[in-house]
Amino acid sequence: MAANGFIELLRLSKRGNQNYVDKESEVNRWSGIAFEMMGQYFVAPLGEVTEVIYPPKCTSVPNVQNWVKGLANIRGRLLSVSDLTHFISGQRSQFTPTQKVLCISHHDHYVGLIVDQVLGIQHFNKKGFFSENNNLEKKLQTYCQGYFQQHNRAWNIFLFSQLLKDPKYMNASEKFI
Repeated sequence: MAANGFIELLRLSKRGNQNYVDKESEVNRWSGIAFEMMGQYFVAPLGEVTEVIYPPKCTSVPNVQNWVKGLANIRGRLLSVSDLTHFISGQRSQFTPTQKVLCISHHDHYVGLIVDQVLGIQHFNKKGFFSENNNLEKKLQTYCQGYFQQHNRAWNIFLFSQLLKDPKYMNASEKFI
């Protein structure tokens, strides 16, 4: 009975909220976690990012690719931390105070990916979706599937699930690459 009352309160609060998006607009909307990397803008599906954290202290791991920063203990769980820019471009990203780590938990994998900055949750009108961005670097096209055009900017859809299927990323040991 109390649950029904709580649900009714939520319904009424949404009705009174002038910023609430109506159901028709909600159907045409796509939301994701926006981030910047390599001077470009990306958005990841909400379900692919479990949390966003500041870069943690990492314990280095010997004999791995130099884009692997190491392991961090996040609330009792080991997080493998990598520099995503360095993995993709071969160039280390410069440390800035805006850097964040996107934590991805996918099947048995728990990885953290350092990006230049996280811009929060962004909402896009599905009518602004395009299936192919020919201006995107070839290396990035492997992990991106389409883009949204909004505010004179291309927001490429980055699929971390594709990154975790890439043997070059998953086999970070120096001797296997």
